[in-house]
Amino acid sequence: MKLKSKRVALPTGIGPAVVEVDGGKIVRVDDDLWVEATDLGNALLAPGFIDIHCNGGGGETFEDGGQHEIETILRTFARFGTTSIVGAINSAPREARTASLERLAAFRKPSDCPEFLGAYLEGPYYNPAQRGAHSRDWIREPESEEYGRWVEDFGPLVRVVASAPELPGSREMIRYLSERDVVAAIAHTMATDVEVDDAIDAGATLLSHLYNASSTFTRTDEGKHLGVAEMGLLRDALTTEIIPDGHHLTPRMLELIVKVKPPELICITTDAMQATGKGPGEYIVMGQKAWVTEEVAYREDRKRHAGSVLTMDRGVRNVVAAGASVEDALKMAAVVPARTVCVSARKGEIREGFDADLVVLDDALEVMVTISRGTVVHQREDVRL
Repeated sequence: MKLKSKRVALPTGIGPAVVEVDGGKIVRVDDDLWVEATDLGNALLAPGFIDIHCNGGGGETFEDGGQHEIETILRTFARFGTTSIVGAINSAPREARTASLERLAAFRKPSDCPEFLGAYLEGPYYNPAQRGAHSRDWIREPESEEYGRWVEDFGPLVRVVASAPELPGSREMIRYLSERDVVAAIAHTMATDVEVDDAIDAGATLLSHLYNASSTFTRTDEGKHLGVAEMGLLRDALTTEIIPDGHHLTPRMLELIVKVKPPELICITTDAMQATGKGPGEYIVMGQKAWVTEEVAYREDRKRHAGSVLTMDRGVRNVVAAGASVEDALKMAAVVPARTVCVSARKGEIREGFDADLVVLDDALEVMVTISRGTVVHQREDVRL
């Protein structure tokens, strides 16, 4: 496969190039547009999107799915430019969490759909005051025997573990994770600025879904302190996930983030739940009813979110609408996620030797073609390579 375009998102910027693919890898990147290749014209050829925080889609979830169900999720998101996914599994009883990890460990990766990169463990070590859609009955304090088993038994499958750093034993867990190259994320938390600093010192590098299920600026009789939201913007030691769906982050909140946080520290994620690509209705999320509209999922009381139905391509468009350049938005959807979950040696950029994970976008940043590891996994009806 050889593709050429006047607009290719390269590490050096967007410009004309020819990209040659062989054996699932990018084997050559050249600026000689006279060579024979499939001409994409002015369409934008970009690195495939990497979603590092996705609960499910197409009616299925990573925590309950087996081989067929996980493939369904992966194929669902191929339609939206995603070429790699880290599957999130939520707070659950001990036995259920272990069963989910065993199913994910047994998953056999097909070559004709986006790549499953591993697991993102949400909870159960969260602050009940910021539990979101997580069941109060399943939330608890860190237990070294439990999280040690996750890491020792399932090895590289476990990419991210998210927790509230103010809980007893959290700093020890964060240090344990970082020493074993597992990303320690801050999430569902009431931490103060001091507690966030302590978590960073222990090895935390990621903040889950900025401005959601976290503390913010507080003034008490004892004084003032920043919360997790402000610390996510302030501290360059933290990469911040964003869910740019217009609900988890309003347009003005997204505009603020894009203006003040360096683009190389912003990671577009979907936090998508099983209704994504399926449609509105009533669903069960972590054992509880969730109501889904065309744009977002709510808990049964309709007062708090229960995940999103965002797709990565819409996230990119929304970030651009908030003031980011197209080049920076693409970095937030590919380069930053790849670095965050430690696959940047082979993914996230159009570079020789990298996986041939590519997405072709039209002038409106709508997906025309998705290519995962050299295989076309989605084509719009009006496009043929």
